[in-house]
Amino acid sequence: MRAKVSLFCLLLMIMSILGANLVIGKEKAPNFTLVDINGEQFSLSDHLGKVVLLDFFATWCGPCISEIEHLKSLYNRYSPNQTVILSISVDPNSDTVKILQNFAQQNEMAWTVARDTANVADKYGVSAIPHLVIVDAEGYKIHDHVGLTGETTLRSEIDSLLSGTGNGDSNGDSDRGQTGPPYTLVAIIGGAVMVFLVVGIAVAGRLLGRFKPSEERGSRERRR
Repeated sequence: MRAKVSLFCLLLMIMSILGANLVIGKEKAPNFTLVDINGEQFSLSDHLGKVVLLDFFATWCGPCISEIEHLKSLYNRYSPNQTVILSISVDPNSDTVKILQNFAQQNEMAWTVARDTANVADKYGVSAIPHLVIVDAEGYKIHDHVGLTGETTLRSEIDSLLSGTGNGDSNGDSDRGQTGPPYTLVAIIGGAVMVFLVVGIAVAGRLLGRFKPSEERGSRERRR
């Protein structure tokens, strides 16, 4: 009985450690659905499997306008199959569809631009702009920046995620190819290893339990 309790406690401890390692420091990005300035509906969940850069801005925000040059460099650097940029105006009252269309055209914003008509900024805790959030391929918030953020910083973070999630290299750069398995694969392998370990311990415990009574019987017979 004591051995069974010990095995159960060991199993519980292992699974707790495994679960903590998988989720520590990771928070699911709130999903949302908006309509872009071209009348196309989209959701964050549409882009699972890609790194998503959320850009919360407004047309009257000076630093937001300066940020666009950095975003353009990123947009031209990465394949849309790898990385997606979503610029969301936090002032849908002032930034009408027409104003945003003209703004996007003047600033050569070729990526998705939309008005925040679903309180997305509140869901992401946006209080100052520009506010940039990087979401990984599995939908987790990984990086959060408030204020003007340079291309170098954003590129380094995106490259790291592309490498870690195994999305391959960007624009054919062979030095940024797949270098690590996705989080789900790590979880599966880790879970399998833990299962085998626990099963092995359980089998060993049962074998020891079988042999122990016979040894005790032999000892009692010798005493007689």
